[in-house]
Amino acid sequence: MSYDRQLEQLCTHLVAEEYLLMRGDRQVATPMRPIASSNSVVVRANGVAEIPSYGVQTPAQSGGSRSGPFTITSGVNNRFRVRVGNDLWQDILIPGGYRIQPDHLALTLNTRVTGLQFYTTNNRMQFRSNLLGPTATIFIDSNSTLATALGIPVNRHFSGKKVFPGWALVQKTNTLNDRPMRLIVFEEPLQADLNYLEVNYTTVREECRRCGGLGVENDWRYSVTGEVTQLRDEILLIQEIQKIIYTITGTNSFHNWYGTRIVDQIGEKLVIGGVLQNRITSDIYTAFGRWQSVKKQQEETVGQAVSDEEFPFQLQGVKLEQSQDDPTVLFITVTVANRSLKPIQLVRGLRLPYPNNLLGATQQQEIVSNLQNYSLVQ
Repeated sequence: MSYDRQLEQLCTHLVAEEYLLMRGDRQVATPMRPIASSNSVVVRANGVAEIPSYGVQTPAQSGGSRSGPFTITSGVNNRFRVRVGNDLWQDILIPGGYRIQPDHLALTLNTRVTGLQFYTTNNRMQFRSNLLGPTATIFIDSNSTLATALGIPVNRHFSGKKVFPGWALVQKTNTLNDRPMRLIVFEEPLQADLNYLEVNYTTVREECRRCGGLGVENDWRYSVTGEVTQLRDEILLIQEIQKIIYTITGTNSFHNWYGTRIVDQIGEKLVIGGVLQNRITSDIYTAFGRWQSVKKQQEETVGQAVSDEEFPFQLQGVKLEQSQDDPTVLFITVTVANRSLKPIQLVRGLRLPYPNNLLGATQQQEIVSNLQNYSLVQ
C-alpha cells in the first residue's frame, strides 16, 4: 500500500522566536507583525529566560553552610528567632536530638514557622520566603543558636528581587482596525545587560509569512514520536488529485507532464460562451487521465499494492462557478470516484486576476479549501 507525506495543513499563523531589539528607553519592543491573541505571546530574555506578563521575582532566600545530620542540644543550640516581613517575631524552640536527619529537621521547622519554607539541598538546610519580590524580607536574630548550628548567617536581612518587570500589550495608535499593531511595554526599564528579546505569538492571517495569507501551508509535520505524518487510502487520493490539478505544468523538472495550466489560464478574462471554462475542464480531465495511468503502472508494472480507496477510478464531473459576491473568484468543484465507487468531492476557490499569487505570500490572494467530510489531520 502506497503513502505520501501530508502536505496541506491549516496554518497556525504562529510567529516563532522573533528577534526584537529594545528601544532606547529599554521598556518598549515592537513586534514585526500584528499580535492576534494575547494568550499566544511568549517573551524570552536573551533567548533563554521566559518572562511571564506578571514578571519574574524571586523570594528572600538563603541557607546554611553545614551538612547534616545535626546534633541539637536543648537549651544550647535549639532556638530559632526570625522575623518575616513586617510580621511579629517568631521565637521557636526545637526538641533536642542526636544526629537528626536534615529532611526531618526541615519538616519540624515547617510545622512551627510561618511565612517560610525550609528544605534541604545536599544535606544542607535551605529556606525561602512564601512572598516574592523586594517586599519579601527575612531577618534572623543573633540569638538564634539553631541558625548558628546549621551554618545560617544571623543578624542579617535577606530580601527578594525583581528579576524582570511585568509587561502588557499596548495598541499602537494609527493602525488598521483589522490588524492593529501591539507593542510589548514593560512596567519599568529592563536591566542594562539585556540585549534582546525573542517573542512567540500568533498573528493575523493577512500578515502571516508562513502561509502568505492563504490560511493553508504546505509543509511536513511530525508526530510526537518524530515520524513524518503519512496519508493513505482516501486521504492520499485527495492530496494526489489536488497536487496534480493545481501544480503548474512544467514546474516539476523530473516529470514535465505533471500538472495543469489552470494557474495560467485562470488569469484570462472570462468570455461569453464558456471558452475558458471548457479549456480548464479539459485540462483537468487530461491531468486526471495521466495520473490514473501512473497509478495503473504503479500497480501492474512496478508491482506495488494500490488500495481501492486510493485508486483514481473515475472523474465523475468538473464544475466551474463564479462567486455571486465577487466576480473575480472562481470556484472549481471536482468529483472523483475511487475503485470502491465512493464519490469524493473537492472544492477550491481561486481569485482573479492574480492567480500566480495563489502560490505566493501576497495579502490580496485567497484559497478556500473545502474537502467536505474529509480533513487532512494527523
